Amino acid sequence: GDVPACYSVLTRSNIPLQNRPYVNLFDDDGTTGTAFKLGLAINTHQTGRTFQDRSYVFNVNDAPKSGNIINLGLRGRRGNIVQAYPAVEYDFTPSIAHITEEDWLHIQLHGSDFNAAKNANNGEGWKFSDRSNIVQMDSRNDNYPSHHSRISMFSEEDAMKWAWLGQPVDECLDIKDFDNGNKKANDYNNCGKLNRAPNRFPQNPEDGLVKIPAGTHYYYSSRNNNFSNRAQKAQLNVAKVYPDPRKLEQRKIQLAFAIIFVFSAAAAGVAGFAKAKGLCCFQKKTHVPITGL
Repeated sequence: GDVPACYSVLTRSNIPLQNRPYVNLFDDDGTTGTAFKLGLAINTHQTGRTFQDRSYVFNVNDAPKSGNIINLGLRGRRGNIVQAYPAVEYDFTPSIAHITEEDWLHIQLHGSDFNAAKNANNGEGWKFSDRSNIVQMDSRNDNYPSHHSRISMFSEEDAMKWAWLGQPVDECLDIKDFDNGNKKANDYNNCGKLNRAPNRFPQNPEDGLVKIPAGTHYYYSSRNNNFSNRAQKAQLNVAKVYPDPRKLEQRKIQLAFAIIFVFSAAAAGVAGFAKAKGLCCFQKKTHVPITGL
């Protein structure tokens, strides 16, 4: 039968329900030769289905800390420069950050478990995964971690946290000093390659907020730094915060007035007490009559 007119009409309250419709976008029926209908690429066999749903829901909360918060995250994908194209290789972002010792650094380490094995997909650890950790080194030219006695970026507890990514130490694969032939790279319990680490660390975003001591800190990812063009290294410049001389002088003046006020109030209190009790110079005088004149 005939298609109802409302199926192919675009109005304020109606959309066309017909397959691949042509609609009047403006208030013109097209019969005057001054307008034409636009064709819509709508296939009614597909509009009720979901293809690769990439919609997301996220919450925006109040900042858990007062002061400046600077994000430190990751970019790039598994593979060398050719295999990763048109993306980039693993990198920290920003790779050089400038903050102060009073700022909060928000560390967010994210990775995927679904890297397709295309173009060989070379990388370290489980072959479909992205994982990155943060390990301090003495110089950006180095490729080895700093000895724990020289770690200045974190406390020892936090250094373990960001290097090990919360992996269960008691379940980790026992690899002595080296992996001959790289035969254990895909083992699930190979914590040395971060295979037991979650694909989002820390799980609670607020746990990624840290303050870093003043100084210049160099760090890298022990898993992905392949000594060549794949160098996942970064630098953190943390400035020391000195008191503002003007604010310091203002505080001195305020302190001086506060001291004067306290002493004045104390003196007034003492004087009032002495007067009430007739002490010291507030004693009542006794008049002795003069006789024998």
